[in-house]
Amino acid sequence: MREAIGGTWIFQIVIFFILLFTGYMCMSINHSKAFNVKDAIINTIEREEGVDLNNPEDPAIKKIVEYLKNTSYRTTGTCPKVGNGDNYQGFDREGKINNRNPAFCLKAVEVGGNSELPSMMYYQVVVFYQLDLPIFNNVFNFRVSGDTKIISHSNEVGI
Repeated sequence: MREAIGGTWIFQIVIFFILLFTGYMCMSINHSKAFNVKDAIINTIEREEGVDLNNPEDPAIKKIVEYLKNTSYRTTGTCPKVGNGDNYQGFDREGKINNRNPAFCLKAVEVGGNSELPSMMYYQVVVFYQLDLPIFNNVFNFRVSGDTKIISHSNEVGI
């Protein structure tokens, strides 16, 4: 009888560590996928020299949506809220403005500009990844954020 109880405890410990290892692997895979998506969005915005956040038909948004369709990125989340009406603009996987359950969030930040210099801004990008355990499914939702380089504009795109 003693060996049966000891075997049960060892079996439970092994199962616990298998679940823990599987959860860690799922989290690291989702984390790297989110970083790849964030980098692709940043590269697209920089290549297109900005994005109009109020226009879902913008070429940069269309290229980002095309990239999302070609990858297996399906995670959604909630855009961060900042004060003074300076919030992120959320977009779903079809490129439509969706602030409730977006696939990615963008925000234009004006750096400077006066009558002598053109308007300059950079964009902040937020994407999401989840901790998925095989039995418990979605446990936590995390954000990955990044910034583009400063982009000069001759007009007020993105604000």
